Amino acid sequence: MNQVVAFYNPYLPELKVTVNGKKLSPYSSLMSFQHQRLEKWCDCLFTELYREVNSDYEMLCVSTEFACEWMEELADSNQHCVSFISQPLPLDADVYQRLEKLELLGCDEVEESIVIPLVNVSDNSGMTDAVYDVIDEQGIFEDVSHDGITWSDCPLVTLEINPFDVGYAPYEAPVVIALCGSEEDYIRLDTDAPIYALVMDTETRFLRRQGSKLFFSVDPDDIGKILLEIIEEETLCPLVSQLSYDFPEESKEFLTESEREDLELVCQASPVCNVILPKVCDVGRTVKLDVQIFPSDSSAKVRVVSDSTDVIDVDDEVLLPRMAGIAEVSAFISDDPYPVATEQVNVRKRRLITDITLFPSMLYMSVGDESNLKVTIIPEDAENLSEIRWKSDDHSVATVGFDTGVVSARDCGHCTITAYTEEASKSVSLEVQPEIEDIVCPCSFLELGEGEQREWKFRVIPDNAYGIDFLRISTTDRNIAEYRGGYIIARSTGECKIYVRNQSGTISRELRVSVRKSRRFR
Repeated sequence: MNQVVAFYNPYLPELKVTVNGKKLSPYSSLMSFQHQRLEKWCDCLFTELYREVNSDYEMLCVSTEFACEWMEELADSNQHCVSFISQPLPLDADVYQRLEKLELLGCDEVEESIVIPLVNVSDNSGMTDAVYDVIDEQGIFEDVSHDGITWSDCPLVTLEINPFDVGYAPYEAPVVIALCGSEEDYIRLDTDAPIYALVMDTETRFLRRQGSKLFFSVDPDDIGKILLEIIEEETLCPLVSQLSYDFPEESKEFLTESEREDLELVCQASPVCNVILPKVCDVGRTVKLDVQIFPSDSSAKVRVVSDSTDVIDVDDEVLLPRMAGIAEVSAFISDDPYPVATEQVNVRKRRLITDITLFPSMLYMSVGDESNLKVTIIPEDAENLSEIRWKSDDHSVATVGFDTGVVSARDCGHCTITAYTEEASKSVSLEVQPEIEDIVCPCSFLELGEGEQREWKFRVIPDNAYGIDFLRISTTDRNIAEYRGGYIIARSTGECKIYVRNQSGTISRELRVSVRKSRRFR
């Protein structure tokens, strides 16, 4: 048996229909009702559902009590809906609490008064007065008289339910109440608003829809209750939506974070959930879904379902790709049968990087320099080389391109540079050193005898400067003298110069060497 769920939120308004747990095709005729109010589709829904499933079905209706009562009456008279049950809409706040919330947020673009016409189309001229007398006795509304009802307890707006003669009802009224003696009473009103025709009888139930007219059988004892439900459905719910969606942008700038959350939730019937599902994933690589539930302190949970657990299995909010193929993954919030996200996920089987090697294992740089590390991967034919990402654990010392690996030294100090994928990572140490400021030599002249060697050690300022290992030491004539390992070695008589320079040549120091003949004693 086909299982149909109809979820209707009157604040947006929003109708969500699922058949056997799946949302409707975007080409379904029912999608034209998705954002229309209840009176537009209530009697069409059952006919269109039969065309959709082409067989009998069972229905769960999740909505307000008022809407569920309508739907149940229609389901009982439909031969293809063999079972009907209803479930209350998971409302966080009723319409009055939502209006209070908007009032606190500073909504002031509201009509001072909304007039709802009450028109007597029956042959009984005293019916209007009788109805007002009954409503007054029931005590639901304040300030009830034969001239009408004034209801100022509602936040933000005053409602007036006033009697009008046929032909004089306001054209722009949100809803019109027509009092009837029977279903046969002729109703002709110049209005685009829905017309609720209330037929006085011994029981209260929805009868039928005829164009924009909705006929109800009403027990007089229920007249106040049903009038209140009509006002909430057709006047206050649309008012909430209008005020929240037209909330001035300049006013939003001054709202606190919690006030912004309140504004977001005014039209919602349940917590908002955003789930990002991947389009592509890899066998063996788990995917933790990015799930955001608003507000964050909501008790709502996300339920994730895969239509092919052989391809993608699910563990809470984690996808477990098992084999290559395609699986439809859907995310639901709590028991809501309408998915908040659905994706056809393509699972690939690829050779992935299992290890990374970086060279050199210790990197030295000067402030302002840029460098690249040599990367080796295992296996060599891995297909996800482009997925290698880079990070630095101290951006004040050095930064590294997230996907390029270019290291930029910013300030002296130590940090760690890491290359990683989901399965592998490798780190190297980086030392950012200061530039050489000076080269200090012990002397600038030496006199040596042939074959003699003498210690001559220079030092660099600062002693931890970058480039010490790259100092260039040269002699003008190696046949006369040269520098080797901290010593000047004299070769033959004559004079030469020995130079010590930094790598760029901006700092240079010289030693003049004179080599004389060695004295021999006989």
